[in-house]
Amino acid sequence: MTSALKKSSKKRWLYITAWAVASVCIYFAVQKLQWDSVFEELKSAGLLWLFLAVAGNFCIMVFATLQWLNFLPQNYHVGFRRMIEIIALVTMTSNTVPFLAGHALAIVLLAQREKVGHAVALSVLALDQFAEGFAKLSLFLVVVLLTPIPDWMRQGFLLALAVIFLLFGVLFFFAFRHRHFKIFMSRQSHPRWYKVWRFISRCAHHLEALRSVRLFVAGMGAALAMKGAELFAIWAIQKSLGVDLPLWTIFLVLASVSLVSMVPVSPGNLGIYEAAVFFVYQYLGLPAEQALGLALLQHICLLVPYIGVGYLILLFRNFFPIRPHQAKEEISQAE
Repeated sequence: MTSALKKSSKKRWLYITAWAVASVCIYFAVQKLQWDSVFEELKSAGLLWLFLAVAGNFCIMVFATLQWLNFLPQNYHVGFRRMIEIIALVTMTSNTVPFLAGHALAIVLLAQREKVGHAVALSVLALDQFAEGFAKLSLFLVVVLLTPIPDWMRQGFLLALAVIFLLFGVLFFFAFRHRHFKIFMSRQSHPRWYKVWRFISRCAHHLEALRSVRLFVAGMGAALAMKGAELFAIWAIQKSLGVDLPLWTIFLVLASVSLVSMVPVSPGNLGIYEAAVFFVYQYLGLPAEQALGLALLQHICLLVPYIGVGYLILLFRNFFPIRPHQAKEEISQAE
């Protein structure tokens, strides 16, 4: 009981610290703003462009669904509808609960609801992070090589690239050495260590997408498509406020957001996200009020599908629960 209370207390303080960091970012970003001008900027936004931005961000979830289906081992099957439900619920949780709650939920839903097992679920999540790293690597390289950015930002991107390459090395090692883990597992005499190495061996074995050119290309293509959809949404937000900037600026905005969101410090990166977008547009020479208007609209248009779709699914499941015969049909389809 005492240890549980200590863990709960630590989580509470981490949560408070995260919100404090976000609050400080917001404070420095908005302390000298003319709020009347900010509200005027928001009211002048074109609704059609905002709708297109929301639609673009929704497409991210569709591409993520296709990616996860691609990463499932060949002997396992989950229907598109059930997978997009998982993506929506995981995305909603990641943007409303701090830290790694979304990742934990993804493993639970795949392993238990879809009956694929924890080893398969963990391998899919690992491949998802690999693909996300690949997409960020591509984005950061474009920004570093082709866009004018300050030195401190360039150093941050290079540090992120080093972390991503480290992740690549670890996952490739596991993917191509999975047979060696199985041999090492067979040599374990202690039951507990045998189970540990058996689980590691199974996870490594299920990293099939890193050993198949077709699966690898499809997975990385889906990851790049997600970044493309997000770039489109940022461009649509700029158009909604009549901002005419060079095309490379949307890459810089997305790269900055991707950089600060690598370590989640608040639910939905609230505050951190707005501050990153605000400072980039300030660096690009936009007025503070317009920069904040763009930051707020960009985050709102991202959170509407990210939280709204998952909320609607929960609402639908609450009022229209799956009947026993429907559950059997869905499970049989998944099998």
